[in-house]
Amino acid sequence: MEKRRPLKVLMLTSSYPRSKEDPAGIFVRYLAENLTQRGLEVHVLAPAYRGVGTNLEGDVHVHRFQYFPALLQKLAYGSGILHNLRRHPLLWIEVPFFLAMMTFSLLRLLQKENPDLIHAHWVLPQGLIAVFAKLFYKIPVITTAHGSDVFTLKGKIFDWLKALVLRSSDAWTSNSRATADAIAEQASLPEPRILPMGVDVNRFQGGQRTRLRPSLPEDELLLLFVGRLVKEKGLDDLLEALALLQPDLRGHTSLWVVGDGQERSRLERYAQALGINGKVRFWGFISNDLLPNFYAAADLFVFPSMETESQGAEGQGVVLLEAFAARLCVVATRAGGIREVVEDGYTGILVEPRNPQQLAIAVEKLLDNEQLRAEMAENAFARVKKYYGWEKIATAFESLYHNLLKNKNGGHLKSHNTGA
Repeated sequence: MEKRRPLKVLMLTSSYPRSKEDPAGIFVRYLAENLTQRGLEVHVLAPAYRGVGTNLEGDVHVHRFQYFPALLQKLAYGSGILHNLRRHPLLWIEVPFFLAMMTFSLLRLLQKENPDLIHAHWVLPQGLIAVFAKLFYKIPVITTAHGSDVFTLKGKIFDWLKALVLRSSDAWTSNSRATADAIAEQASLPEPRILPMGVDVNRFQGGQRTRLRPSLPEDELLLLFVGRLVKEKGLDDLLEALALLQPDLRGHTSLWVVGDGQERSRLERYAQALGINGKVRFWGFISNDLLPNFYAAADLFVFPSMETESQGAEGQGVVLLEAFAARLCVVATRAGGIREVVEDGYTGILVEPRNPQQLAIAVEKLLDNEQLRAEMAENAFARVKKYYGWEKIATAFESLYHNLLKNKNGGHLKSHNTGA
């Protein structure tokens, strides 16, 4: 019997890696790639960056839309749309063009590709555009809340729009219970599926410690931070915590900061003001392919994220999963979805946000106890393998897709989905 074509999913996102090395929206790429490995056909619609076009990236069909003259497109990518708007208010000029071109491109792609469903990543604006398209194409929509769209866009109009999107979606998922609860506080909504983003466990456990350690003294202890250099990541507190360590411990402890962002220059000046600039190295942007070696080189991963009025809290904290997969012990804060990833005292230590003193005490405790670090790291590795591997996450999303389509079609999948 002739094989029927696979289930076809169209993902809608405002952030998707622009190259193999680019970390922007990389969890969307990993999900897309793992779904194709399960036999699905995945198309992704994302903003272009200095150009426009459609490419087959691996087995994923990536369609990019241009919304402004190529050299002037600066709304997406970098530190993210919201950060870019706050830093450069003139970029608001690009917003209506962005929304219009994403909508136009989606409608055109729906007509051309005839997918089985739309999976919108982030409630606003992608979820809103997806449910708008549903009015014309009667196509099922799944919307995923990742956190930044929930914690940052607040106010009566935004709350109403988020509620409209999630009520109009055929299903919605959240990367953590904290993210879901933050939306539930704003409106009465259908119950979501809690489906976190995952991590490539094999890749991150394969880092080589000897690649980067030669740049440090033999007995040096190394703290690692990975993330965008923006206020809500709490790097100020980590720098202050390093300065608060006992002098003899601080004397053989270094901090590597991996990532870039609008706060970098200020943070470098702050490290100098604290008198620790000789112990801190700002690496800037690092290719995603090289990250496993940074985790392997470190003795402790520190993630001092905090909630801010403008940016809200961390939705999940994927970098924590990367550290877990690298068998690296972590210190993090009780902020947003982090509490669901790190089990205090078992897979790491949690401290209160915006408390450098607590952070320093936790760092000292773990740096002084190699056996405790190793035990927590092994617990974390077992946890990430069991719950956060991409194969498990992709299987859960595939099951959600099939169940949704089955219910939409009166108990029967469309003949062209999957099967022989």
